[in-house]
Amino acid sequence: MALNINFKKIDKNKLLTSIFIIIAAVILPYFTKEPQYNLLQQLYQSITAQDSGLLLLVSAKLVILNTLRHLPIYLGAFILAESLEIFTPFKNFTFLITLIIIPIIYQIISIVYDIDFVFAGPSYLTILIIFILHFLTKDIHHIFIKTIIISLFLFSIDWLDIIPFLSNYGFGRGEIIVSIREVTEFIEAEYIMNFFGFTFSIIIMINALILTRVVIYYYNNLKLIEESREKEEKIRELELEAVKSRYFSEIKHLVHDLKTPLVTIQGLSGVIALKIGNKKIQQYTEKISNSADKMGQMISEILYEDKKREISLEELFNFLKIQLALEEIDEHISFDYKPDLMIEANKVRLSRALINLIDNALKAIDFKKGEINIKAKKLTDKIKISIRDNGKGIAPDKINNIWEIGYTTGIENTGLGLHFVKEVIESHGGKISIESKLEEGTKAQILLPEVSNFEKNTSS
Repeated sequence: MALNINFKKIDKNKLLTSIFIIIAAVILPYFTKEPQYNLLQQLYQSITAQDSGLLLLVSAKLVILNTLRHLPIYLGAFILAESLEIFTPFKNFTFLITLIIIPIIYQIISIVYDIDFVFAGPSYLTILIIFILHFLTKDIHHIFIKTIIISLFLFSIDWLDIIPFLSNYGFGRGEIIVSIREVTEFIEAEYIMNFFGFTFSIIIMINALILTRVVIYYYNNLKLIEESREKEEKIRELELEAVKSRYFSEIKHLVHDLKTPLVTIQGLSGVIALKIGNKKIQQYTEKISNSADKMGQMISEILYEDKKREISLEELFNFLKIQLALEEIDEHISFDYKPDLMIEANKVRLSRALINLIDNALKAIDFKKGEINIKAKKLTDKIKISIRDNGKGIAPDKINNIWEIGYTTGIENTGLGLHFVKEVIESHGGKISIESKLEEGTKAQILLPEVSNFEKNTSS
């Protein structure tokens, strides 16, 4: 079976971070030589003074120093494992494989600095705990929080290293720790070291477990809140789709019902024209019949969204003007276009989309000084229609949301306006974009395919 390895899935930021931390882990022992020497000096003082308190203080300092040295090793391996987790089909075993790096780093440090950097009991216990942490904290992405948790566990385990009682179980193998154990035996402080070592280790371990539990609980709650929000969004979308579906369904039923009386009008006007020889009445019946034909065509365009025909911009904009109030056109709206430009469109749906844009503009402009300019021109094989206003504009943080179903500009309560506009334009093979600046205005640009002369001649 071929391995499906996808290098693109590697979390490069985590990978680079882990490499940087591991390099720091190899360099760090160089800077701990002097503190270790000082600890040995204090250890000798505790022998001279037969002071168990000083011995305990030296042990505490060593535990802190060891934690600082161990932390970048385990943290680096921990982050490296996470960065590679979805690298191969063996993602469940990736973490175990990367833990091999830990003893390798121990060995490198021992060789480079010629010291006995021991990989013993505490190391195995730390690996086990980090292995468990890896699966418990998968949803936690903050490295800082993970660093604190790992530091507490390391600090707790490093305390076990100085307990004389555990020396027979793989603990306390480092050079300085061996010296501390010898001093402990010499000044007969085994009880004190065992008691305080276990006490500090248990207290710190309990705190680490509590912190881990709190953090996991917090992130689980965040995850539940996010899932709840996503479900609410989906329910909202479904409700809006239902509103949209019901809205258009009712319109279609109503329009469909208009067909019956329309057919009657067409039939009777034809009968009247045949029965009565008066030319004036025949002209009237012909006008009635032509109007009924146009209405039938409009009904078909409403009922069948994909039904399109070649129309001129003059026909489209004249139909648009009929739906606008005269005072709106006279006071606020201006048109600039070549009437003979042709497009293939569902006139009713396209005009409805343009009306939505114009309604938005009318709501945005000032009642006295507001202007809306509607222009159309030819661009190679496209027709560009622009609707510009000098109104309030749209905030930059909201401009990306205007196409979402459910977003409302305040003009319509359903939140279907601009989503519907985009849907209609794209169904005509076109594109729409909106540019806006607060207090300067908004410009909607629509690109639609032009019906060329060749296509006109071919279709005719």
